[in-house]
Amino acid sequence: MKATPVTLAPYRRLARWLPFRQLDAQLSALVIAAGLLPLLALLTGVLVPGAPRATLVLLGVLAGSGLALWGIQQLMAPLRMAQAALRLRAVEGRVQPLPTDLRGEMGELLRHLRGALEAEAAQGQTLQALSLDDSLSGLPNRRFAGEYLRLAVHAAERTGARLTVALIDPAHIARRNEEGGMEAGDRAIREVGDFLRQWLKRKSDWVGRWQEDQFIAVMFCEHNHAIEYLENLKREFARRMQNIEGGPLKINVGLAELRKHENLKEFDARLETELRLEKCMEARQPPAEPSAKVYSLSGSATRRDY
Repeated sequence: MKATPVTLAPYRRLARWLPFRQLDAQLSALVIAAGLLPLLALLTGVLVPGAPRATLVLLGVLAGSGLALWGIQQLMAPLRMAQAALRLRAVEGRVQPLPTDLRGEMGELLRHLRGALEAEAAQGQTLQALSLDDSLSGLPNRRFAGEYLRLAVHAAERTGARLTVALIDPAHIARRNEEGGMEAGDRAIREVGDFLRQWLKRKSDWVGRWQEDQFIAVMFCEHNHAIEYLENLKREFARRMQNIEGGPLKINVGLAELRKHENLKEFDARLETELRLEKCMEARQPPAEPSAKVYSLSGSATRRDY
């Protein structure tokens, strides 16, 4: 059942007649005003000859009770609006824009609540970004990369699309850490992340941080196209990283193509084992069996049997 929207128009009109900041003072003034109505009715019956006093008093009591009930309901409207805002945030995760122009205690309450809800929402967005982004490279982190890879494998299985995954491994990061400290290695990781973010920006490409110093690129394209594209990427990276601090930086790239009827667990296992062995892929020879579907980049460029 949809809740009735809370309106503050009657509250604003009533608050102008009750010049008090505190809610308890407003309620007290309202009850006193309502209690005066039966007395006014009785006084009218006394002053007007022949007036039905009992009837007037009864009408005064009913009018006073009605005024008290209506007034209390309107004075509670800001509290109901605050309750609705809290429920909306808890159930739907949205922040209701609360008014900030009300005077008195209720206006203060709504202003503070709005500030708290907006701050909590901003903090939640920050925490979500931190949980999905790698703080060092600025790319999606390992957790996000694993989830994206799962979705990509599922999409490829469902649609029959060609899925090629590349593991990108900067060379000699450990040596940079030993020679120049952790900051040197971190700078190299940031350089790789910045480059990949600029280069891998086709609609079919997705890149993120994988584990340790490695990055993963998920590409919905044929294996041949991925080979050519990554060869160009590798050459451009080597050209740009000739004169960076700490000496030239190189990357090794390993490729894996999703096999037919291969599930996520099997594919992920190959990524975790086979592709790690590609650190020295440029010096390795391609495997004898073309069905392995895991090649070094340099070896893959020379193959024409897939």
